[in-house]
Amino acid sequence: MAVQRGVVSMSVLVIMLVGTISGAVVGLIISSHLTNQVVLAIICAFVAAILALAASYRTLGRNLNISLPPSVILWNVAMASLIGGLAGHELSVDLRDPPAPPLVGGISGVLTSLLMVTFVVTIFMLRDRLSGTRS
Repeated sequence: MAVQRGVVSMSVLVIMLVGTISGAVVGLIISSHLTNQVVLAIICAFVAAILALAASYRTLGRNLNISLPPSVILWNVAMASLIGGLAGHELSVDLRDPPAPPLVGGISGVLTSLLMVTFVVTIFMLRDRLSGTRS
């Protein structure tokens, strides 16, 4: 099954936008309930990872036929959330001290969605290579 040109690039753009916007919005919404910005960053990153994965399923559609065990997907979401959240917090502290919660959430979301993009595109390309079709 051949993939139309530009579908993967469009999916990457959509995933990155969804991760950035969702991280910033979640950071803004839950900032009044949390005082610890590291926890805020990890929560924003987790929401961004889940929404980025949902966006990848939505944009790639039937072309993303992931037949992985759920534990592999869960492991990637957990690691992307942890790495993206901690890195996003540190970058936002470097940019502004004290950082604004939407900044923490947005940077955490964009880094997490970048990690999720690498996961989705790797699975997509491996599935494409194993099926023998080139796009």
